[in-house]
Amino acid sequence: MYEDVVHQMKSPNLSEVVRDELIRLITQGALKPGARLNEVHLAKQLGVSRGPLREAARELEGLGLITSRPRKGFCVADFTEAEIVDLYEVSLWVHQALANDFMTYSNVEICRMILLDVDSIKTGSVPEYSETLLQVRERIVKHVHNRYLAEHVLSLYRRFYIVGALVRADDKPGRMRRVIETQRSFWAALAERDQAKAVEIIQADSRYWLRDIPPRFSRVDGPRQGRE
Repeated sequence: MYEDVVHQMKSPNLSEVVRDELIRLITQGALKPGARLNEVHLAKQLGVSRGPLREAARELEGLGLITSRPRKGFCVADFTEAEIVDLYEVSLWVHQALANDFMTYSNVEICRMILLDVDSIKTGSVPEYSETLLQVRERIVKHVHNRYLAEHVLSLYRRFYIVGALVRADDKPGRMRRVIETQRSFWAALAERDQAKAVEIIQADSRYWLRDIPPRFSRVDGPRQGRE
């Protein structure tokens, strides 16, 4: 039931609040991959009109998190194995550009501050980990100099937020530790002004996840049923 995970909202920028709430509904499993958005029900539960809801849905459609279908309206994206491969390939290129942006326009103090912020990622539960990881990444984006790059980085991190919640895998504590350690190593390298090392770290990380995650979205056994 939506009622278990949503709350009444009042904000001067409702579409952004609704957007973030829709993302949370997807990651929490209330809106499953392929599910149609019931606009009337969602608008009622979120305490908004259908206008802000549709505006938020269109934004998420632009990010690839929601799709629109004739006569069906908006539906939650159901990622395929090929789409996950594309996502992680793009992640490598984006992070290489991110490293270059911080080396060119940022300074050691900001990189060290981000490195310390990585320690605020909580691992008590998967939802808590996902939320705090996204929060850290959103703060990172605020320090990106190139605004076009910042938009791509934020879009990538929001996709990771959802994909991470949909992955069916054992040893989630180990996977969380790997992500955090990679973040630490990447930002430590940038704090040391070693761009080559930072790129090497992200290349190795991308190779690992490209081997690990796409097969988990394979359709060989039929459509996925969402979260485990």
